[in-house]
Parts: sequence; C-alpha cells; structure tokens
Amino acid sequence: MSSNILIIGHSNIGDACYNAVVIEPLHKQFPRSRISILSSSRTQNIFQGYTGIGKIFLFDTYVKNKGLFGYLRLIRVLRKEKFDLAVVLNSTLLYKFLGIPRVWSVREYLGRRPCEVKKHIADIYLEFLKAKGVSFTQAKFCFNLSEQEKSFAGDFLKKQSVGPEDILIGILPIAAWSLKSWPIEKWNESAKILKSRYGAKLIALGKSGDDSFSREVLKNMSSDIIDAIDKTSLKQAMAILKRCKLFIAPDSSLLHLASCMGVEVIGLYGATSAQFIYPYFHRENVVVSKSALGCMPCYPGDKIAVCKKEFQPGECMDGISVEDILSVVEAKLHRGNCL
Repeated sequence: MSSNILIIGHSNIGDACYNAVVIEPLHKQFPRSRISILSSSRTQNIFQGYTGIGKIFLFDTYVKNKGLFGYLRLIRVLRKEKFDLAVVLNSTLLYKFLGIPRVWSVREYLGRRPCEVKKHIADIYLEFLKAKGVSFTQAKFCFNLSEQEKSFAGDFLKKQSVGPEDILIGILPIAAWSLKSWPIEKWNESAKILKSRYGAKLIALGKSGDDSFSREVLKNMSSDIIDAIDKTSLKQAMAILKRCKLFIAPDSSLLHLASCMGVEVIGLYGATSAQFIYPYFHRENVVVSKSALGCMPCYPGDKIAVCKKEFQPGECMDGISVEDILSVVEAKLHRGNCL
C-alpha cells in the first residue's frame, strides 16, 4: 500500500494535460495516499486545485533548477519527501537519484518511446496503470477553476459585450509551432460568415511569440474577432473556454485542455498526425487537411525538416477550407440547439 506517490510528468502544457489522466485512478486505488506531481512553471497552473493532487513540485531548468547545482537542489528537496512510489510518465532518469523504493515507468513498460506506439497517449497511460493493477472505469479529468478565474472570464466577456445567451466560439490563430496554424485570412472569413449566419461571436485565445508570424496575425486579425491573445493567464483562458459553445484550433495545448474540460472542440490537422494526437474526447470532430503532400504528417516522424517555411502556416494547412470548418460548426451548433 502506497502512502506517498510522486508523478513525474512533462514540462509542456499539451503533454501535462494528458499526464493528468493517471491522477483519478491512482487517487481511487490509493485513497489514503498523498499524490504529488513534478511539473514545470509552464504547467503548474493546470494542476493548481486539481482534484487528487496534494502538492506540486517544480522542475524549472531555465531558472531555479538550472545547471548541475539546481538539479542537485531539486533532488535534495524530493528525497526529503520520502516518496514510496514514483509514477514516471516521461523519459527522465531523475527518479534513479530519489531513493524511491517502487518505480512505475511508462518508458520501461513500453520498451520504447510512447510516440512510437501510435496510440493516443491517454490510452497508453491507462493501459500502463491497468498493467500495474490499478483499476478504472473511464478516462476522467478534474481541472478546477477558482472563483477568481471564473469572475475574470465573466468580467472580460461582459466588457466585450458578450452576454449569457450569445453563441461564443473560441479560436486559436497562433499555434506555438507556426506550421500547425491555419492562415489568418481563413479565420477572418470564418468569423465573418459565422457572425452573419448565426450571430456568433468569435474570441481568439492563446499567446503570441516574438516572431514575424505572430506579428502578422495580430496585425491582420479581423475586428469581427474579439482579441484575447496575450490578455489572459492559462487558467483565465480555461475559464473563458468553459463559456464557449465551441473551440476551434489546430493541434495545440488549448485544444486538448478544452476537450478534457468537456468543451466541444474542432481540431484542425495537417502537420501533425490526427490518428493518435487527436483531442481525446472529440476524435470525430477532427478536420484533416485535404492536401496531398508527401511530407504529411511531419510529426511524429522524420519528415519535420521537409518544410522550410519558418514562422508561417504550413502548406498542408491550406488544404483545410473555410467550408470544411463551417460544415462541422453548423452540425455541432444544431446538435446543441444553439441556433
């Protein structure tokens, strides 16, 4: 019986989102245990208030844990906690220095990297837990929002003249990897049509980068789109997402978070594989590019260097038309009785 469990997760938001799928099964299997997670400064927000998590430890290689001394400092902190079980979801060897008597490693269980299995990572984690004797009924995510974050979303939308009865659709025009992005011209056209046909209001979420692509998107984004880019924290963006009828985005952290939060999402795929990197609860909503490029998808795989265009949408994303998106949006809005 474990009493003190450490989950060693990933440092980026998209992977950390699916790391969370192991929390609820572990919490039920070991109800009297304290479950902690090792995360990063980028991902800690999504675990704050998460049901079943007792403590968050940060592994920040850019600041506090930078270099050998920072690494050793982190090891000392974790060793003092006297964990008796480590659940290792990434490929780190950190756990070997923590003196934890029992270690469950996904990499050791698979015998290879998870991306080589070609199965959704959440399903890999659940099968891994099952092999360790941890039972579960279905995948469950328990991201929680504070009243302050909910209040922020309400105030922000009110200032943008978005009322409770409005059809609000979230979008992500700037992906962290620009090759996954949809051209801003198509976002603008979609916003115009959705406003005209359904009276829908679109809000752009996410973060911009210090690059030419981000600047071009911000410069050319239509006034029909409410601009919330760079104006929220991650949790504040999640609170706005909860208000959205739909969220449309390329393969990105917010797409996966929204799906796991129960928000209806539509994923746009060209550069990355939709076969096993799809938004977990909305696989049927994925729109795949009709482009017939030999390099598609370039991730995962060895074709990532084929596309030389940096800081702009990939050519593959041109294979998704505005009508491709509108047909899915219309079906979802009708099904949800929003029209």
